[in-house]
Amino acid sequence: MSQIAISENESSEQFVIFSGGIPEDIECQNSICLFSGDNSLILNFDSEIINFKIFEEKGIALALFVLCQDEFVAIDLKDSLWRMFSLPYLHPIHSSPVTCILAISEISEQIMSIFEQISNQQKNFSKIFSSNKWPLERFEEDKISLIKGKKENSFLILTGHDNGNVCIWQANDLNFNLLLVCSTAKEFEGYQSEEENTQKVDEQNNNLKIPPIRKAGIFDPYSDDHRLCIQKICFDPKSGTFAVGGQAGQLLSAPSNQQLLVDMTSNVEYSEYLDSGQNRSSDCAIQLRSLPINYEHGFCLYNNIVAQFKPPVPVTAISWNFNLGILAAGNEFGYAICSIIERKVLLVRTLISSSDVIQISSKDNALSRFKSVKKSIRQSFRRKKAPPSEHQANGVGIATHNNRHRQEREITQRKRNPNALDGETPNSLIKVLNFENCILSPFITKQVYLFVGTQGGSVLIHLIRSPDSCTNNERCQLIKEIRLRHHAPIIAIELLHQQPYPRLIVFSEEQIRSFILPTLKPSVYKYKLTAIEGSKIKKATCVKIANKTLTHKPEKFLAVITNRGEVFFISPINTKFIYKVHFVEPNNTIGIFTSVVTGSGQIYYINSGGSEFVRFGSHLLS
Repeated sequence: MSQIAISENESSEQFVIFSGGIPEDIECQNSICLFSGDNSLILNFDSEIINFKIFEEKGIALALFVLCQDEFVAIDLKDSLWRMFSLPYLHPIHSSPVTCILAISEISEQIMSIFEQISNQQKNFSKIFSSNKWPLERFEEDKISLIKGKKENSFLILTGHDNGNVCIWQANDLNFNLLLVCSTAKEFEGYQSEEENTQKVDEQNNNLKIPPIRKAGIFDPYSDDHRLCIQKICFDPKSGTFAVGGQAGQLLSAPSNQQLLVDMTSNVEYSEYLDSGQNRSSDCAIQLRSLPINYEHGFCLYNNIVAQFKPPVPVTAISWNFNLGILAAGNEFGYAICSIIERKVLLVRTLISSSDVIQISSKDNALSRFKSVKKSIRQSFRRKKAPPSEHQANGVGIATHNNRHRQEREITQRKRNPNALDGETPNSLIKVLNFENCILSPFITKQVYLFVGTQGGSVLIHLIRSPDSCTNNERCQLIKEIRLRHHAPIIAIELLHQQPYPRLIVFSEEQIRSFILPTLKPSVYKYKLTAIEGSKIKKATCVKIANKTLTHKPEKFLAVITNRGEVFFISPINTKFIYKVHFVEPNNTIGIFTSVVTGSGQIYYINSGGSEFVRFGSHLLS
């Protein structure tokens, strides 16, 4: 035993709580034991225990606060089952490693209210968390003053995790709260809930005649199957639904569910599509569940459909249109469009050449293997590379930072046909998928279009029609293809509805190009960021920033995040009006990779270690 604490409950029974003291033959490394009368429990933590404290009121134990290395846990001692409190703060964002992030700004009050209601229902009917109020009364008093500005300027941040979970966070200027957690792993075979795991452990413990052992906390860095990893998330703010793409090529869409229980009497169905022509012996999709399940408050599987790429390669882009019930997704070979409502595939387009298909097929799983090995070697050399000193030992000065910067900006020719077997990213990889409503020639009314951006610098535009207005062959008609001369990867595609004419803004890795709508003719507005600044664009979006004098009239800017930890705010009218801010160090690859820009110009990124979000306000007043 490393620590012991004694208190009393409401029945004047003694509470004895201590850490450690578990026999070595029981697999319970980080444990805390609770004894009170005839009740006993062993709490097992996946993170090292640093300290614990009993919170008392008038000598009666109310809660047990446990500080672990990776999370903070609060146990409700007034609850008959000694369940955990749902934390109002100090959430372990890295309970499972974060794999993708999405920020949604334009959320209606109706959708936000629905999410808050579902969140409260989840807490009230949870078998893991206690329904009692948070014991710290001071927080409840402060919450009244904070709640006034809670719904103002609120936005959502969605995080995808390695274990297949999707977490929805509500954020504003003051708060960052966990609203909902949706598990996609329950749609596949082998999934076990926390309740089922607890029951099995209790049965084993009864045979050993020891107190029941229960997992405490939500930190779980180990995933049973890394194929469950969420690669991409797409959210529809008008309907409150989202779609995800996974590591093994699985595609799911989920609407919100406010009912207590939805009895899914039919099993989930399986739709294979996007057959690129190669059969890899080592690739296999995740087996879907064979039994129906009950969905509680939260999100349920839309129309009982899980779409699957063949071969099961990671999803690189995804887009979801709830009004039409159409899902578009892409990978390193091409993209596909399917109707979730009609349960059928509308379009499959493979962009990889036939010669590359034959080479990859003969090499079995060479593409993924070479890419991962090359990435591992590159990261190893970066870690081992020591920072240069100001002077060498013999007194000869070395190059300054500016000199090194000029040397790194040597112009190199981009390969037109990269070799995928050598670890190079193929031009067929899909980087961007966007559903947009706009007017394009020769049509004179607004239509739904799908914009596709590729690694090779191409933008493909499909017209999406309803099944009542055309035949099946015309549902996803390709009407335009734009090829950038510099062949840089497409990073983002945005529609800018601004006077005197709307424009299509295409962000490549090196440049910003624009095209006039509806003719899609090239505009004079362009900015060669790599040639001027020496940085590469990693993420881009359109933001609205408040005016200094007219706060009710925000102005639009193009926000661009680069590979050197910079964010550029560029005027969409004149590229001479540009503002640059350094928000993270250039060597902080995690911060740059996870950074997202909200609609108001704020930047959120995960700090090194993956345990906390860092908020960076642009503070731009024009």
